[in-house]
Amino acid sequence: MTRPAVGGNDNLIAITGATGFIGKHLLARLHAEGLHSRALIRSRKYRVVDVPRSTQIVAGALNDKEKLIELLKGAQTCIHLAGATTSLNMSGFHSANVIGTYNAAACAAAAGVKHFICVSSQAARAPLISNYAASKAMGEAALEPFKQNMQITIIRPPAVIGAGDPMLQPMLDLIRAGWLPVPAEPKRATRSFAVISVQDLVSQLVSSLERPTTGRGLVEPCSVASTNWTEVAAATGDVLGRKVRIVRIPASIMKGVALCADGIATLTRRTFPLSLSKVREMLAVDWTYDHTMRDAMSLKEVFVECLEDDRS
Repeated sequence: MTRPAVGGNDNLIAITGATGFIGKHLLARLHAEGLHSRALIRSRKYRVVDVPRSTQIVAGALNDKEKLIELLKGAQTCIHLAGATTSLNMSGFHSANVIGTYNAAACAAAAGVKHFICVSSQAARAPLISNYAASKAMGEAALEPFKQNMQITIIRPPAVIGAGDPMLQPMLDLIRAGWLPVPAEPKRATRSFAVISVQDLVSQLVSSLERPTTGRGLVEPCSVASTNWTEVAAATGDVLGRKVRIVRIPASIMKGVALCADGIATLTRRTFPLSLSKVREMLAVDWTYDHTMRDAMSLKEVFVECLEDDRS
């Protein structure tokens, strides 16, 4: 089940995870720049997916090697975005983020793809902190056997912020109401973290198409290398023209709520954005990077994009 694209397949870009938050922005940018793409779409989404006319669609999944080969046939580059950000257990993360990444890379190598770009996560730097982080680190390691067959680029973005992210929407709603709930600061420390706008991340991906990396093939892009919750409150307040008040939540309360969420998830077999594993990531003191991208958005510009879009 494939929808033909407008134009030919010269320099065709194959994409997994194209209907996710980052994927939708990437497809729009590729279309705007006249680049042709082919996207792997889960079968249940096939009839309702909205993609540019320059994008071919292949209905399938990462565990279907026949569909992966169909996706990758004739493509020069594969951008691997697909993965799990929530799961009931490590098995779910491993299936999506490790085995899924291996399958995509193996089929890309078999199909003669020249450049495989894997969007990982900053969390891969700290694999012991959570199941998600561990799976992302293992997903990166799963690419090692294919480095002799094709160029491998690993992109490790920090927290990605932009319009249209359903995971971010609850926080944006609270910010628009004038409140920013955040983890309480530990003694004698300030939690600092990097962020990247989805538009800057897409720019990095497009840049990687044109200029493959050298050396280890690892890129850690960010719009803001180091910020904190006080600066986020100030930046969002500037955007909205009103004061945004920080509500600092003790770590014990966050862990208690997360334990309850994990218990409900186990009973209902339904995942929630907040889990004990995710709270451990949120409570980490240092998620910063050393350098920002060239021509990157400022912290205020990052939030202008999503808050003004939300307001319109």
